[in-house]
Amino acid sequence: MNCILSFTNRAIPQDFVTPNFRIYKEEDFKAIENTWNALTLNHPNLNSSILNSIRSSTGNDMRFYYIIFNNETGENIGVAYFQLLSFDHRHYKSFFKKKSTFNWLEKKIINKRFSILVCGNLLSIEGPGYYFKSGINIATSKILNTAIKLLARKISASSLLIKDIPANDFDVLNSLELNNYNGDKTMQLLIPSNWKTIADYEHSLKHKYAQRFRSIQNKLKEVSIKELNDKEIAINEIRLFSLFENIVEKQTIRLGRVKSNYFSELKKIYGDQVKIFGFFKSQEIIAFAIHRLHNKIKEYEIHFVGFEEIENQKHALYFNILFHGIEQAILNNCNCLEMGRTAIEAKTIIGAVPRKINGLFYFYNPIARWLFNVLQKTFLKNTESKLVERHPFKST
Repeated sequence: MNCILSFTNRAIPQDFVTPNFRIYKEEDFKAIENTWNALTLNHPNLNSSILNSIRSSTGNDMRFYYIIFNNETGENIGVAYFQLLSFDHRHYKSFFKKKSTFNWLEKKIINKRFSILVCGNLLSIEGPGYYFKSGINIATSKILNTAIKLLARKISASSLLIKDIPANDFDVLNSLELNNYNGDKTMQLLIPSNWKTIADYEHSLKHKYAQRFRSIQNKLKEVSIKELNDKEIAINEIRLFSLFENIVEKQTIRLGRVKSNYFSELKKIYGDQVKIFGFFKSQEIIAFAIHRLHNKIKEYEIHFVGFEEIENQKHALYFNILFHGIEQAILNNCNCLEMGRTAIEAKTIIGAVPRKINGLFYFYNPIARWLFNVLQKTFLKNTESKLVERHPFKST
């Protein structure tokens, strides 16, 4: 143990080392990989294979940092994982798109390289970016807070986000005088245990919603759905990436952008827990959906989707992607289908309900705070205003 600590300490600047923790840059991670994996053995979302895959499939707008915590005897007691996103005009929809002068000025201001230090994974909501053997308590939360402050200062981060905080950790972390982020919600469909096929979902719908379901599915007659194998994913990943970018460019906020190899990397790391389905028309992929199966919590997830807008209008591709996701979740005996943050209105129509995700944030400069407030207001305007309460299911 001491030999490992002595070696790894030489790999990082001395001002990144304290008696309670050591901060590592991404280029130094290989030296601590075995130590890291030994600590995160029961937390697969923090396994080095996953973190390395994320690093290799994200762009130059993302940097990575890793912290190992230790007690007074030198024993390793926890870890924390960070993504530093250099935020610029690629990550949001312009406020002044039709006003060239304002648009130019806006880019000049935003492209001063504001950065968001994220504890956790911007590409997923599968778990927190920290772990302590003894859990989060007052003592460990203070050490985590001290480490974050030092890291943020050394890398000149503009803001901080601690995402995907478990409910039983939230009260403790909330005592650190950070700001509660209430705007983070995803949509999920709860699946009753008596649903065995997609026909059971259909039979549970009220008459007009069932009619709508059948009408939408009828539009898929010219389209076939096929799960892609590893070779097919590799052959088609440029096409999949192009379809994905079609969707990303329409979003108000575009954090966590990926490269084209993300699809192959995801399949390589998660194996059978990831399924990539292609929607084919005349042997051409016009849409896709990435599904993830979280066996431990019996949750199914529509992770990423992509499609051509013209074909979407002809074949109701987005709704059919959602219906296909429901069918797969049922066939995999899951308790719920996680659908993500976007297209709130479409998801409420098919029976999904909002799910709150706990998060905390902090700003290290006033311009970052202003930018966040503007973007949050725009995002909520495009989402919360469309969150109309619907009741598509029959009364039980």
